[in-house]
Amino acid sequence: MTGTHTTDPRWIRALTAAALSAALATQALAASLAAHPIAAAVRHGDCDTAVDLANQAVGTNDNQATFLAGRMLDEGICVKQDLDAATRYFAHGSVLGDRASVLEYAAKVGLGEGTEQSYERAGQLCHDAGLDPQSHLSLYALGYACTVRGVAGRLLRERVPANAFRPNSGALLVEFNLGNAAMSIRSTPKVEREEESTGSKVRRFVVDAPSAIESAWHDALALVPKPDAARLGNQPVELALDIDMTLESQRKDAIPSKRSLDLRSLSAGEIGPAGIR
Repeated sequence: MTGTHTTDPRWIRALTAAALSAALATQALAASLAAHPIAAAVRHGDCDTAVDLANQAVGTNDNQATFLAGRMLDEGICVKQDLDAATRYFAHGSVLGDRASVLEYAAKVGLGEGTEQSYERAGQLCHDAGLDPQSHLSLYALGYACTVRGVAGRLLRERVPANAFRPNSGALLVEFNLGNAAMSIRSTPKVEREEESTGSKVRRFVVDAPSAIESAWHDALALVPKPDAARLGNQPVELALDIDMTLESQRKDAIPSKRSLDLRSLSAGEIGPAGIR
């Protein structure tokens, strides 16, 4: 598969539509994840229950539990951070056809965390998850962009306040030019304002969204393996960043569990890439 250098406005509109579709799917997933018992346990600061529920779900077809367990391990929420173990959960979730897990697993493949590094394989996973459906980019280029997207989203979730963005108020879309590594922000959710202070009617925004996004993206570019520029092309791609705070919003309040997540029931046959069902 090779990329095209066209600048046809119809192609740009197609990229935007695909990114918006992905963003809407992410928002719908966020609402569903928030109601999951594991997320509810974390929200109430009950890490022991969250770990119990996650362990009970290992090896089952509960794709949301698998995704949440992977994110807990990936970001050290309620359990000790274990990047390689997180990769195994996301890989299992991809086998179950969970789109969020596939995108997280793709970023892991692009980074080479817990699995062999490959931008081309990461690109195939992201394509299976619905990114670049018209195959305008090479798999290698898509995998690189998708990996940067995943890392930038994680950095934002870790850095911005939990109430920074108003729920269901829009998508965080960026345009990434693979040729010169330039990023521009296309849209963001509405940013919340701080509570009105005594004697002042000026309410500042909770976060300087453009600055936070640009900083996270810049750092993500530095963290991912350096790509072969000759294989990237010079096409822009629009990407939706995952800034759902289902688990991260309670990071400081939850009491870490002394137990760990149990991976033993994940058999070798359950680990690996899969398309979206």
